[in-house]
Order: sequence, then C-alpha cells, then structure tokens
Amino acid sequence: MTCARITRLRAEVAAQPGSAAALCALGGALWQAGQCAEGLARLQQAVQADPGHLESLINLGNALAAAGRPEEAERLYRSVLAVQPEDAVVHFNLGCAWLAAGDGARAEAALRAALALRPAYGAALNNLGTALRQQGRPAEALACYRRAVELRPDQAGVHGNIGSALLALGRADDALAHLRTAVRMAPDDAEACNNLGGALLALDQAPEAAGWFRLAVRHDPEHCQARFGLALALLAQGQFREGWQHYDSRWRDPAFTADERPFAQLPWGGEEPVQGRTILLHAEQGLGDTLQFVRYAPLLRTRGARVVLQVQAPLVALLADLADAVIAREAEPPPFDLHCPLMSLPRAFGTGLDSIPAEVPYLRAPPAHLSLWSARLGERRRRRIGIAISGDPSHPEDAQRSIPAALFLTAFAGVDAELHVLQKDIRAADAPALAALHVHDPLIEDFRDTAALVALMDLVVTVDTAPAHLAGALGVPVWVLLQHGADFRWLSGRTDSPWYPTARLFRQRGYGNWTSVLAEVAAALRCIP
Repeated sequence: MTCARITRLRAEVAAQPGSAAALCALGGALWQAGQCAEGLARLQQAVQADPGHLESLINLGNALAAAGRPEEAERLYRSVLAVQPEDAVVHFNLGCAWLAAGDGARAEAALRAALALRPAYGAALNNLGTALRQQGRPAEALACYRRAVELRPDQAGVHGNIGSALLALGRADDALAHLRTAVRMAPDDAEACNNLGGALLALDQAPEAAGWFRLAVRHDPEHCQARFGLALALLAQGQFREGWQHYDSRWRDPAFTADERPFAQLPWGGEEPVQGRTILLHAEQGLGDTLQFVRYAPLLRTRGARVVLQVQAPLVALLADLADAVIAREAEPPPFDLHCPLMSLPRAFGTGLDSIPAEVPYLRAPPAHLSLWSARLGERRRRRIGIAISGDPSHPEDAQRSIPAALFLTAFAGVDAELHVLQKDIRAADAPALAALHVHDPLIEDFRDTAALVALMDLVVTVDTAPAHLAGALGVPVWVLLQHGADFRWLSGRTDSPWYPTARLFRQRGYGNWTSVLAEVAAALRCIP
C-alpha cells in the first residue's frame, strides 16, 4: 500500500512539478516509509516552491526536528506561527523538537505556550513534565504527569512517567504501582519494563528486577539502560560471571560515554598475554570506583606487564606505588600496547564471588604524611573515630546516600571518642552540626592526607562514598551505612563485604529510613570495649 501511494504521488509531482502540495505529500510519504533523505529533499523543494505553504513548513520542521536539527525546525515553525500564532500543535511540535535535543528550558517555553492555548492538551502536559525532569525539577514534572493522566488514564507512557518522577523524588514504593500499571497496559514496552526493574532494584528486590530487565532486553535488544540494569541486578546477587559481561553495556549509555576512551590500541579483555607488554588502566566514574578496582594493577604486574595507571588527579600521588607509572586522567599517556577501564578488570580476570582479590591493605598512607598527621592530631587520649556523612553532590543518588550531619551524629550521642571529619568538602548545611568536632578540611590537600588521617583512626563510620573504599583498602575497620537497594558492589543482604575484610555493613530496612540504621550503629558503638 505504501509503495503504491508513493508511486501515485510521484506521478502527481511529475504532472505538477511546481506544486508545493504535491511535493509536500510525496515528501511526507517518503519520510514515513523510512526513505528519509529523499523525503527531506522533497519537503525542502515544497518550501522552495511556495515559502508560504504552511503544511510544507510544518512537515519540513517535523522532519528536521526528527533529524536532530532543532534550530532549523524552529525557524520553520516560527514562520507558521507568524501567520497563525494560536496554533497549539505547532507550539507543541516546537517543544518536542527541543525536548528531543535535550534542551529542557526551550522545550518548556514552547510547551507552556501550547498549553496556554489549549489547557487540556494531554500530550503537551506529559512532555512538559519530561522537560521539567530534564531540568532537575521532578516535583513539578510529577504535577504535570498527574494532570495528563487525569485527561488520558489509558496512556501507559504517562503512568510510566509518573513512576519515573516518583523514583527521582526518592519515592520508590509509590512509584511501583504506576510502573506496574504501565507494564500491564503495555506489556511489550521495553521502557516500561526497564523502569519497573529500576524501581525494584532501588527497593532491594534484585531477583524480580533482573526478570523485568531481561524482558526489556528481549523486547528491545538495543536498550542499553535495561542491559546495564540487568548487570546491576545480577552483580548485587553475586552472579558475577553474567553480571560483568552485561556491565560492559554501560558504554552505550550516554551517562557513561564521557568516561570512554577512544584509544587506537586494542582493549584488554583477559585473553591476551601481557608478559612484557605495557597496559594502560584508566579510571572511570568516581573516586571510590578507582580505589576499589585499582587492586587489580599489582596483579597485572605479577603477570609481567608494565602497568600505567591513569586516574583522577587527587589520587595520583597516593597510588604511585601500585604501578610503573601513575598519571592524571587529563595527561597524555606514554606509549602502551593494551588498555582496560578499571571497572572492566573483574570481567577480564574472571572474578567470581569466591575469587575476589581481597588481601588488605593494598594501599598504604605515605610515611611522611603519617608523621605529619600524627603530630597534628597529638597524643591519643581517647578512641578516634573518623566520619564521612556525604559524598559527591552531583551523584545521581546523592539524596539517598548522604545523611544530614545533625541526624548522622545522633548515633554518637554519649560515645566517649574523638570524632574526626574525613571529608575535604563540607556542605554549608552540615557545617554548624560539625563545628564542635575535629574538622580537617582546610589541611587536606589530596588523598595522601586523607589516607594518613584514616590510617590513624581506630574506626571509620561512613556513608557509601570514597572514604569507605579508602578505609577498606587500607585495612582500617570501617562501618558503611547503606541505602535500601545499595550499590551492587555491596551485594544484597550482607553485613560483610567480600571486597573489604575489615568492613561491616549497616543497611536501611526501608527506603529512605536512616533512623533504624543509626540506632544499630549506636548500639554497636556501645558494644565496643
């Protein structure tokens, strides 16, 4: 039917070569049939034939927007709006163009213009919600989605968006009902299955989450977020063999591609011999990730490799003894033969739950820094406890992982100990509660200082952030306070860590509930001799 229609429209264009209407109809049909290059060319011919033909302007704008050219699309839409400014659909199309381009602010302006003309425009409300989420405004987005679902309760995608917004607000329990509604209404929708898997993972239900991620991948084998979610769910359950394989799908997710390195040299996947060869190990993601997986560098050296480490600048000096050369991530590496991202090393080594290289310490504080900090701390009169209450504020799960200082310190009421703050960056809201403690942030220059400070502690109590990994790597006793549905590296349901023998894990029993965790920490502190 499509071919026959295109043939008929070609005949009409041949009969009326200067007709904008005929060219527009042919261009639209070709675009819908997937013949995008010719379709775009025909639509451009239609606009050239009659620059005032509104349908041609709109269709060409839609095609350019779909091709990722929003600026050109906007010029065409504005030409239409100059003639008919109250056309809500054109405002909507403009909003969609900027939404697809990732410009939430421009999308918001256009979609609000559409809604000013048509307040009950359900699709515009839904897309406005997405534009607001792009700008980090999930509460406002949720309000838009709720209004949209009132207008069209049968739209699975809107229920899915409500669930996603609730997840962003840390309300995973509330999100589940909407996400289950979405998959019930659209059981073949990969995105709906992926979103439900994400909520279940956040609620520490990794086995069921893995099932929904698998279903999402079955519906859409190219859905990189679902495949990555499957990796996290499997790794959290200790199913390392399959989990590490799927973990490589992170490189197809825009959230991770900034860490990908386009080297001409071959990547090392574990099969190639490394004896006598130089291998570049490069950091990705956060400081804690580097501290955890840098343990593999010495193992490669024992295989006869020359190892070059490329890591975040604050870690360069601390890690100097682990490789033949350690450079900052921004530096140009010396010549090398093979390369591997640090977080791909467990797969390359075939690491299983029973073969984690967990001998500690594999890091040591430099002696000069230990002496310096020992002098700074002075004579030990009481037990020393180091604390870290928050991590990187830009981390997508920071709100779930960090704990306000005033709340965190309730666990230490009545504890006879010196409390030392291990963080270099202290948030303004936390500063008043920490003021009476030993705060060292002005003196911490890099992780050599932090390592020395940690090494001088009897115990470290921390949220899931870099000091947790640093203490574990140094072999210092460390208690890690974990959110419900914690990161895969801490596995599910365990109070110990096979990665860090000196670690003890305290887990939330319910989503967002730190009160019970801190009560457990307080009780454990009272039991220390």
